[in-house]
Amino acid sequence: MDEFINNILRGLITYSIGIFFLLGLGLLIYLRKFVLGLHEWQTAVFGLERHIAKRKLASASTGLILLILLFIGEFMLITVIGPQLPTYSTVATPTIDPFITPTTTLSPEEARAADMMPSPTIGQASLISECPEGILEITSPGDGDEVSGTVEIIGTVNIEDFGSYKYEYSTIGVVDWITIAAGNQLKLDENLGYWYTSSLQPGIYLLQLVPLNNIGDELTPCIITVEVITEE
Repeated sequence: MDEFINNILRGLITYSIGIFFLLGLGLLIYLRKFVLGLHEWQTAVFGLERHIAKRKLASASTGLILLILLFIGEFMLITVIGPQLPTYSTVATPTIDPFITPTTTLSPEEARAADMMPSPTIGQASLISECPEGILEITSPGDGDEVSGTVEIIGTVNIEDFGSYKYEYSTIGVVDWITIAAGNQLKLDENLGYWYTSSLQPGIYLLQLVPLNNIGDELTPCIITVEVITEE
């Protein structure tokens, strides 16, 4: 349940620009209704007219108060609650292939020996990065920037046969990518999402933007280096 609530909160933060736009539009609509209702109430002569105008004014006032509270709540979510949310990582769910050849059961000695073997890792030197301008790039934060707290990722994903994208981070040296979030819309130097760094140890990190084509294949990512510092 906690993870479900965290996912909802992350969604509200990720799409905060659209939410603020809709709330602002609603405020304008209900403000207009409030002004018209107030004018009708002040100019009404007959009792029935005043009663109807009063009902319109009360409805507009309720809508305005509700939208203002939602606006304040969204702002508090971004500035206060957002930086305290744990970093989100996505782990792919393994699928079972019914045609795969069964594996042999290991003896207890073989199992212990297998557990002691290190997991395969990727060396930083073997990474390939391409960041063509206007096609695939991270424009903020910039390569080598210092970051802390809630980091807004701004960039471009405008590849041919676009399917989706994801952005990930890793420590330097031995690379072990952790997915932060993903999206399925083309982006042109705009918000890709957020990275919550408050729970990370200060240090140098790799940040990569990975495009996927329309059949789900990962293409060459754009990789930058940033330094996570202690939030003041």
